[in-house]
Amino acid sequence: MRLRLWMLAVFFPAMVNAAPELRCHFEVNAERFEHSFTPVSEPYTVQSVNLADRFRFKAVVLGNDTRVDLVNLYVSYQTERQPMVLQHVKFVAPVAQRQPAPDALTGRVALYSPFLGKELQYGCALHEVAP
Repeated sequence: MRLRLWMLAVFFPAMVNAAPELRCHFEVNAERFEHSFTPVSEPYTVQSVNLADRFRFKAVVLGNDTRVDLVNLYVSYQTERQPMVLQHVKFVAPVAQRQPAPDALTGRVALYSPFLGKELQYGCALHEVAP
């Protein structure tokens, strides 16, 4: 009995304290980037990420440090005047995984700029990260 209680005390906190983290991998014209995004409660404070001065990527991960309620991904092409939205994808209540494939949430996505045909490839996975 004591052994069971000890095992619960040792292993259960690790499971409870696991936090979700969205990890995305990008490639723009053979240049690679990686960014991680944590849950927020206020979507309007999230900043977009510059990708090779051609594309912008914004991941709004709504939730808290134990769960994710909603993920909104926005991809824009950076024109001279302003960003132009190319894609908006929504995932409702995705489940974090301990060792997901790099593109487990989104699959491998390829987008092309409306001018010059520049390519952005990306993939994202929702990880369960132990503190």
